[in-house]
Amino acid sequence: MNCPLNNCHLDIYRMLPIHKSRLLLRGLAGGLLALFFHCAVAQDAGTLLSTQYPPGSIATVEAAESAQQQAASENARIELQYDRDEQACNGMFFVSTCRDKAKERRHAALEPVRLVKNEAEMVIRRMRVADRDQALADKRREKALEALQIEQDAQQKAQEIAQKKMRNIEKKRENVQNEQLHAQNVEQRAADHQARQQRMPAAVAADAQKRADNVAAYDRKIREAQAHQRDIAAQKAEKDRNRKVQSPAVPPAGAIESLPSPLNPGLAIPKP
Repeated sequence: MNCPLNNCHLDIYRMLPIHKSRLLLRGLAGGLLALFFHCAVAQDAGTLLSTQYPPGSIATVEAAESAQQQAASENARIELQYDRDEQACNGMFFVSTCRDKAKERRHAALEPVRLVKNEAEMVIRRMRVADRDQALADKRREKALEALQIEQDAQQKAQEIAQKKMRNIEKKRENVQNEQLHAQNVEQRAADHQARQQRMPAAVAADAQKRADNVAAYDRKIREAQAHQRDIAAQKAEKDRNRKVQSPAVPPAGAIESLPSPLNPGLAIPKP
């Protein structure tokens, strides 16, 4: 039947009996009313979702996941409604036209859901890429820090080795200097000893002369002491003779006191 939809309705209505025509009109009216109601509900749901998530409003992974869940729920509800609309079309006279309208409604209801879903997926992908890039950047930073630490450790170790070498060089230089000073001291001591050995004959001669002088002085003192003792003995003898003349008692001669020798303490000289 090649005719516009309204004209087809009129032609079919004229061809049917009156009571059947009324039943048909009632069925058409009920089906159209149900389809209109389902279409309005689907469009309202899609509009509400697009209003809740306008373009560019999804900025976090949490919001994107919530939008995905709502979009999936709304998508399932629209598909379920589409199945019901198709079943409703099976009882209508113009099945193809009814199904085409149901498909249009389904497409119109899914469009805002699709936009929200696509934006949510894009945000999640972007966030995952950003997280991956951040993880890679952190890993590169850690590797750079590890390399820097390794380089610093190597430099510090090389510096310690160089310092140790310098300390060894300084220690060897000090040892050489100490050995040189010791050798100089040994030479100086040898020279001093040789000088003392050279000066020793003169000192020995001077000491011998001093001893000879002391001996001569000692002998002189002895002679003087002996002479003095002889003088004293003579004086006493004279006194004794005089006392003998005057008295028969003769007192004993006095003991001669002695002085220690300056050269030999065991040797004593008479004391005047």
